[in-house]
Amino acid sequence: MKEKIGLFVCRCGDNIAGVIDVDALSNQVGEEADISFVAGHDLLCSPDGKKFLAEKITEQDATHVVIAACSPKDHEAGFQKVIESVGVNKHLLQMANIREHCTWVTADSQQAQKKSLAMVKAAIERVRFHEKLEEKEIECNANLLVVGGGVAGMEAALLAAQAGRKVTLVEASPSVGGVAPEFEEVAPNMECAPCMLSPRIDELGENSNITLMTNSRVTEVLGYLGNFEVKINKKARQVDEDLCIGCDECIQACPVSVPSEIQHGLGDRKAIYIPFPGSLPNCATIDREACLRSKGEACTACADACPMECVNFDQEDEEHELTVGAAVLATGFSTFNPSGNEKLGFGKLKDVYTLEQFERLGSNHGPTGGKILKANGEPPERIAVVHCVGRKELAYCSGMCCQAALKVGLVTQHKEENGEEAAKAPTVVHLHTDLVSKDWLGAQLLHKAEKHGAEFIRISDPESVEVKGTGDGIGVAYEDAAGKRQSISADMVVLVTGMQPSAGTNEMIEIMQLNTDDAGFAAPDHPLLRPTQSSFDGIFLAGCVSGPKGISDSIAQAKAASGMAMARVQPGKKLSLEVITAHTDEAFCSNCLVCVSVCPYKACVYDEYKDVVQVNEVICHGCGTCVAACASGAAEARKFTDKQIGAEIEEVLNV
Repeated sequence: MKEKIGLFVCRCGDNIAGVIDVDALSNQVGEEADISFVAGHDLLCSPDGKKFLAEKITEQDATHVVIAACSPKDHEAGFQKVIESVGVNKHLLQMANIREHCTWVTADSQQAQKKSLAMVKAAIERVRFHEKLEEKEIECNANLLVVGGGVAGMEAALLAAQAGRKVTLVEASPSVGGVAPEFEEVAPNMECAPCMLSPRIDELGENSNITLMTNSRVTEVLGYLGNFEVKINKKARQVDEDLCIGCDECIQACPVSVPSEIQHGLGDRKAIYIPFPGSLPNCATIDREACLRSKGEACTACADACPMECVNFDQEDEEHELTVGAAVLATGFSTFNPSGNEKLGFGKLKDVYTLEQFERLGSNHGPTGGKILKANGEPPERIAVVHCVGRKELAYCSGMCCQAALKVGLVTQHKEENGEEAAKAPTVVHLHTDLVSKDWLGAQLLHKAEKHGAEFIRISDPESVEVKGTGDGIGVAYEDAAGKRQSISADMVVLVTGMQPSAGTNEMIEIMQLNTDDAGFAAPDHPLLRPTQSSFDGIFLAGCVSGPKGISDSIAQAKAASGMAMARVQPGKKLSLEVITAHTDEAFCSNCLVCVSVCPYKACVYDEYKDVVQVNEVICHGCGTCVAACASGAAEARKFTDKQIGAEIEEVLNV
């Protein structure tokens, strides 16, 4: 049966009809093109226009439809619904954008007339090769994956679990909590972070809807919204989580000490350890790289000391696979390492610390038992706080560092107020370029710091700062705001470093092929309208995975991300699969595997038995990357075939 093509030309007010002669265009196309009918309307996208469209298609018994009007992005979906309502497959529609691509950009009316004729005739020739494509639906998986167990990841998991969803929370370290447990005092009210987190951690451990996988990493994610196939590697603790009671007997018996991550190099831990008091799970883990057994020694000290017999040196890593409907990424941040800047004395001068190390000095579980002391055990009289360390290397301002730095004076003041020598709280001097306050909490913090005696010196450039030992103290040289060289003396220097993407964030960006911003963080689909949606539909962003944030902002975004994920994947809901997918002609496949390497969705799969590449159409999003890369022409995209595109181009050239 020969196709019956109907052409509809929209005047679109003066947008189209004010530039070209729509009636002349319709008549010329009707005479030159092999079509069944031509019909015009003032505004096809209006209710009257859509009614006219449906009635005319039914009256003329059209099998294919061409609409010469505006951009398909504006109204193609609406027109497709209309033609579907009268029994025509929606993919047998082709639009010619004679508004944005012609009348809006072509000032000469004669040129616009000729151009619109070419575009309409090209659309007609193209639609002849369109095929009926059928919609397919699959069951939606309502389970969620949360990657990262810091404050954002815990909040996202808890919100979903409280709503009755099954959640798998994957954390790379041996315990959840992220960096927050390192901070004994959190601004602006200087509350104890572990105390604040403890109820959330307890709730996380007790919620039966949450499967907690610590010491684990996501290694592969395949699929799409509603049906992601996830592979997870769970690193062996070599300690049975079900039996361990966290009694510390094994830790005390271990003969090996290594630098502690939570103490940032200011203290040690054992090769078998529990990350911090109140860890979840409250279970020891063996650092296999530090353990003497990895060096060929037959040490069994921890196993011999364990009263529960839960140490198992034969425990091996496990591979897990699960299916989820959506994922929330909350992989946090890391801080810039200043050791490469020799001018700052970090790692060379004893009393030069990063802000993270200073936080540990103020912690009751830190190396000095919560007392702010110099390396010689004496309290400092003057602390210099150097802002913006690493800003040149990072090439951006983190926006959160200034607020964090303001805590230095508050921590020292608080410690002295609670001690016996309140009058001896050290003077804190901030060397800064700009003081950034992102919100009301930051403004409050600045006010508190000033009230507690903090001094502020504006410098011209953080790169001008030089820190040197002076025998009895530390000299800090800098250029002031006028560009003059100045210097101050101090007993202790605190380096405030910027925030950057964590290793876990970089891993997930690579695994999921996510777009990134200029700083390397995962970029939201739209920073204002869709701040929690990543560039991959079904993958949501929470906390510092998408840029530097404080605790409150991270929790707020985690709630939003979890809520969006639950809204998109619901129990019993069906999801429509992408129809415009790629496929491979096995007869022409040369097995070069280029398509396998470039497919962002990993939909191109090599079949070893057939020795060809096949496209998993359930995973395929129809992006066309494999088609463009295929040297043999074996890959082709539905609705964008060589015949369709070729016919369109040929007709344009013939006009």
